[in-house]
Amino acid sequence: MILYLFTFLAGIATVLSPCVLPVLPAILSAGLGRGRYRPLGIIIGLMVSFALFTLALTFFVHLLGISANALRYLAMAIIALFGLVMLFPALGDRFALAASSIATLGAQVQSHASQQTGFKSGLLLGAALGLVWTPCAGPILAVITTLVATQNVTTEIILLTLAYSLGSGIPLFLIAYGGNKALTAIPFLARHSEGIKRFFGALMILTAIGLFFHFEVYLQQIAVKYIPTLQIENNPDVRRELDKLRPASPFSEETVTALKKVHGSELPRIAPAPEIAGIEKWINSESLTLTQLRGKVVLIDFWTYSCINCIRTLPYLTSWYDRYKDKGFVIIGVHTPEFEFEKDSDNVVNATERFHIHYPVALDNTYQTWQVYHNLYWPAHYLIDQEGIIRQVHFGEGGYLGTENAIRNLLGLSQMEGKEPEREIARPITHETYLGASRAKDYQSDIHLKPNEVAFYGYLLPLGNDRAGLKGQWLVESEKITSQSDASELDLNFIATRVYLVMDSVAPHAVAVFLDGVPLPKKYYTADMNANGEILVSEARKYDVINLKGEYGRHVLSLQIPKGVSAYAFTFGDEP
Repeated sequence: MILYLFTFLAGIATVLSPCVLPVLPAILSAGLGRGRYRPLGIIIGLMVSFALFTLALTFFVHLLGISANALRYLAMAIIALFGLVMLFPALGDRFALAASSIATLGAQVQSHASQQTGFKSGLLLGAALGLVWTPCAGPILAVITTLVATQNVTTEIILLTLAYSLGSGIPLFLIAYGGNKALTAIPFLARHSEGIKRFFGALMILTAIGLFFHFEVYLQQIAVKYIPTLQIENNPDVRRELDKLRPASPFSEETVTALKKVHGSELPRIAPAPEIAGIEKWINSESLTLTQLRGKVVLIDFWTYSCINCIRTLPYLTSWYDRYKDKGFVIIGVHTPEFEFEKDSDNVVNATERFHIHYPVALDNTYQTWQVYHNLYWPAHYLIDQEGIIRQVHFGEGGYLGTENAIRNLLGLSQMEGKEPEREIARPITHETYLGASRAKDYQSDIHLKPNEVAFYGYLLPLGNDRAGLKGQWLVESEKITSQSDASELDLNFIATRVYLVMDSVAPHAVAVFLDGVPLPKKYYTADMNANGEILVSEARKYDVINLKGEYGRHVLSLQIPKGVSAYAFTFGDEP
C-alpha cells in the first residue's frame, strides 16, 4: 500500500516540477472556454491518454501501423488547431468552406467549445496533451516505464500507472478549475476575456511549435535553474517495494554459483539468452539478432566508452575477436550510455575507431537490452553457446584467462595454460568520483552545490583525503560541472598512480595540470597532453590526466579549466 501512496504523491509532485511547463498553457486555457465542464474534460482526457499510452504505446504503434512520432505529430496538430480557433474564433467556419478534413475538425472544435458543457472539446485536447506530456521521471515512473518497455506489464504496474495519473490529474484540475472561476469572479479578467483567450491561443500555437522542435527540453533545462524539483520517492521502503517489481534475474552471481555446484561444471547451462532489443543503431555491422547467430559462440559485452573499467577490458575483447572470429566466434558490444553525451552515435563511432573495435556494436540508448538482461554493471560479459544458452556471466574487470578458456571450450579448442594476470598488490586507491549534482558525494565538506545555477565556489584548505574542491565560477548540473570562467579550478586529493577524467567542451580548450602546487613534471605527462603538459579537450570522452609511472602515493591535483569545458567524473588506476 505504501508504494501506491507514494506513487500518487509522486504524480502530485511532478505538477510542481518544471516538466509541467509544456502543457501548462493548455491547462490554463481550460478556464477560457464557455463550457463549465471543459476543465474536467481536459484533465480526464490527459489522465486517460497518458496512462493508456504509457502502458500500451508499442501495441498501438503495431496495431495502427504508424510510428510513435506520427501519433505525437497528430497530437501537436490538434493542440495547434485549438490554439488557432482560440486566436481566430471565426477561423473554424472559414476553413470549413474549404472542405478539408482538418478544417472540419476545426469547425467541430469551435462548435464544441461553444456548447454548454465544453466537455467533448476538453476531452480531445486532454487526449492530445497526454500523448506529448513527459513528466519528470523519478524512481517510481522510471521503473514503470522500463518494465513496460520490457513487456513486464502486470496488474500492479497498471494500478501504479493509474495512481500516478490520478495524482498528477488532481492538481492540474484545480489549476484549470481555478482559472475558470477566476475568469468569472474577477471583473478585470471578465472584461478582457476575449483578449486573454487570444493570448492563450497564441501560446498554445507556440507550444505546439516548441514541442515539434523539442524546445520543451531546453525550457525545462532553463526552468530547473529557478524551480526546484520536489523529490519524495527516495524513501528506503519505496525502494524495497520497487525492487520487488523487478523480475528476479536468472543471471545473478548467486544463481550462477549455485548452478556450478549443482552441475559440477564451470560452464553450466544458465538460461536461454534474451534477444537483443531496442537498438537505435549498429556500428561495424548490419542489424543482428541472436537467432541469426545460432551455431556461433557469442559474447555480449555491456560497455560505455568513457568507463575506465570497460576501457581496460577492450584490449582483451579485441584480441579475442581477432583470434577466434574465423572459428565461429562473435562479440556484440552493447553500448548502454551512463551519461547523456554517450548517446551520440558519432561519439561512439569515434570511440570504436580509437579503441580499434571491429566487432559489431549496438547502441542501446533506451536501455532495452540492458533491461532484458537485468544488467547492473559496466562492464558485464554474457557468454552464449551455439544453442543460444548463456554459459558464463562475468561482471567487472579480470577473469580474462577464465573467459578465454570458456570461449575455447565452447569452440572445441584445447585449454590455454598459464595464470590469470594479477595485480601486484591490491593497494587502496581513490574511488570513482562523480562531479555532477545527482551523484556528487565527495566534495570538500564546506562546498555546498547550487544545482543548475551559475555560482562562485571556494573552500577552506587543506583539501581532505579523496575530496574534490571547486574554485571560481561554475555551473553545476545533474551529470556534470561546467566552467564559467577561464580562472575556474578543479582540485582533487587522491591516492593512485593513474588519474582519468571524463570531459567535454563546446570548442577545443587547453586544460593546465598542476601536481602538489607546481606544474606537472614532464615525466608524468600522458598521451593526451601537448608539449606544454596541457590537455586539449575537444570531444566528450575520458582523458588521461596523470601517469605517475607506478610511483604510488597521495597527491593534490589541480586543473585550471577554461570557460566552456565540462567535467563529469574522475576514475583512478594503480598501474605502472
